[in-house]
Amino acid sequence: MNFWLLTTEYPPQSGGGISTYCYHTARMMAQKGHQVFVFVPSNCIKKLEITQQDTDIKILSYPVEDLPFLGYEAALSFTLSNVLKSTAEQFGDPDFIEAQEYNGLAYYSLQRKWLEKGYLEKSSFFVTAHAPGFLYLDYNQAPTHKLPAFWTGEMERSVLTTADFVISPSQYLLDILNINVSSQRQVVVHNPFESLKSTPSTSHTTGDIVFFGKLTAQKGALKLLEYLEVEWKKGAKYRLSVIGGGDHYFYPLMMDMGQYVKYKYSNRIKEGLLKFEGHIAPEDINTRLAKAHVVVVPSIVDNLPYTVVEAMNLGKIVLASVDGGHKELIERGRTGYLFDHNKNGDFIHQLDAILSLENQDIINIGQEAQKAIITKCSYEVVYKQKMDVLNKLKSPTKHIFPVVRPRSKTKVSHTLPIDTGKLSVIIPYYNMGEYVDEAINSIIENKLTNYEIILVNDGSTDKKSQDKLLELDGRVEHLTIHNKENTGLSNTRNIGAKMAKGEYLAFLDPDDFIEPDYYSKALYILNKYSNISFVGCWAQYFGMKNYIWPAFNPEPPYILAHNMINSSALIMKKDDFLNFGTNDPTFIYGMEDYDSVISMVKNGCVGVVLPECLWNYRIRKNSLAQSFNKYSKEYLYRLLTRKHAEFYAEYAEEVINLMNSNGSSINYDNPSKRLGFFHDINVPFKNSKWVERAKTNKFLRNIAKIILKYMSR
Repeated sequence: MNFWLLTTEYPPQSGGGISTYCYHTARMMAQKGHQVFVFVPSNCIKKLEITQQDTDIKILSYPVEDLPFLGYEAALSFTLSNVLKSTAEQFGDPDFIEAQEYNGLAYYSLQRKWLEKGYLEKSSFFVTAHAPGFLYLDYNQAPTHKLPAFWTGEMERSVLTTADFVISPSQYLLDILNINVSSQRQVVVHNPFESLKSTPSTSHTTGDIVFFGKLTAQKGALKLLEYLEVEWKKGAKYRLSVIGGGDHYFYPLMMDMGQYVKYKYSNRIKEGLLKFEGHIAPEDINTRLAKAHVVVVPSIVDNLPYTVVEAMNLGKIVLASVDGGHKELIERGRTGYLFDHNKNGDFIHQLDAILSLENQDIINIGQEAQKAIITKCSYEVVYKQKMDVLNKLKSPTKHIFPVVRPRSKTKVSHTLPIDTGKLSVIIPYYNMGEYVDEAINSIIENKLTNYEIILVNDGSTDKKSQDKLLELDGRVEHLTIHNKENTGLSNTRNIGAKMAKGEYLAFLDPDDFIEPDYYSKALYILNKYSNISFVGCWAQYFGMKNYIWPAFNPEPPYILAHNMINSSALIMKKDDFLNFGTNDPTFIYGMEDYDSVISMVKNGCVGVVLPECLWNYRIRKNSLAQSFNKYSKEYLYRLLTRKHAEFYAEYAEEVINLMNSNGSSINYDNPSKRLGFFHDINVPFKNSKWVERAKTNKFLRNIAKIILKYMSR
């Protein structure tokens, strides 16, 4: 079996839970005779590098493409999707692909698997949930709605939703994720761990209480210190050692968490009750943990941290909160201890119970803890569980495109007569004789056999444009010209749609043009998925400006803050447009197409975006879009919110938080990128040589903190 593992973290370049998981998973699968490819990004290389780790493990390191139109996380995901395609062309499709949900790494790979014909079509693609940012950021009191963090969270949700199935190391995480995935596609398989075979250490330093992990609010660091401070004030002599910790920015106080707690508890440090031991080399961790009397894991939310697995495997007593998947490994009083944050004094009560244990009791619990890891997390056990899942849950036949936040489709009393399979392309035309040939030729070059072009002349006054219509009439096959009095763009589009005979409908402005395969790709999707109502793509701007605008699948809440799809060049089911999406003439300054998309989404119509430039949008001096100004946009947004007040009310909390975090959505149009001067500053600080330099250079660390402080404003 060929098995591909997609990750952002892999040793020795990185540590942490995801890195540890991927290391053990790759080893486990390779030991069972499978060919394993591990894909991991690196900004220290310029081209794909393949290295052999073990006999059956290949590490494929790849540089992240410099894509100015996407923020770092989205660019990483898009780069990976290209790497997977080229690797499959060289080695063939793998049997299974496993990815993390963290940072939406597999977002574009899964989008392309669903939308692009032939992309990894022979592979089952599943996701293992580890540390979803959209969940953890909130518990860490970080700015969850600040872009691009919010959009990265949306990518994570999409990855979980569009995977063939989701594996979670704990039932706890599945219960709190609240994702649109059927219970049949959610499975619990504990994290794999190569357990020690030797007898666990029986020695410890009496009273050595160890916190080992990230010093963050989500990991319960603040709660732990609060509990101990209450007791310290009473004269208690609990001694806490903090191992690891790392540099973790604490946004509410705009400073590093380590700096904050060291300042707040400086007296306890001086008294010797609180000690920060800092980073410990991986090879020295077991030696240090072996000395611990008790290892505390006070998470306020967690999946299944390897800290617990590693400590229990060493035969150490773990005191963990009930707010995490680790509670599924710990049986209170037999394999460890649990406490409840919601029970006043429970942490100290359980801690005292551990510290008062006789040495033989500590040995017994440690032995049972190690047995629990062997019986629940050993390679033999986890491999069998995983293979049972993989063999049962291969990719199903797909007819419904998965949506993060599905809405019931509004029922209509009637459908309109259609010519099945036909595409009707509407060109709204007003004094555009200079450009229209290019638009029409691009439609013809799509080489469709069942289509029509309806050019609706909105009372053109320019003689050259009138003459162009006479020239076109009867010369272009499949073209019908309809002349009418000038009533504006919205009315012109609606008239063309009502004239259309086709099952499918497309609009194309006469000064734009499309790529030769846009319509065929869109029609493939509309025919394949019964719930998809319209298809868009990325836009290539040309003319006065030249850049790429990457569109995104339109879903609330972001669609209510800003348009996220090429709404004037969509391919749609005609019934859905005429029932839900006709252009509203009230929008006299523009955005009538954006209003159309909101109307369709509100009524349960699903839209998707092909992640490639298939529509060319001309930027010219006198266009309607160029006449926009701050006040016309504000007026149009007022019209939108009034017209769709109930829809906005459903997502008021999210929309308000987006505005609070990022300002008026008039000022941004790409959710994947950071706003402001430092919008791309995150690129060199991800998986690159700059990280290593910053860790060992005080000046660079301080610069990084200043940048973080600026970006958090």
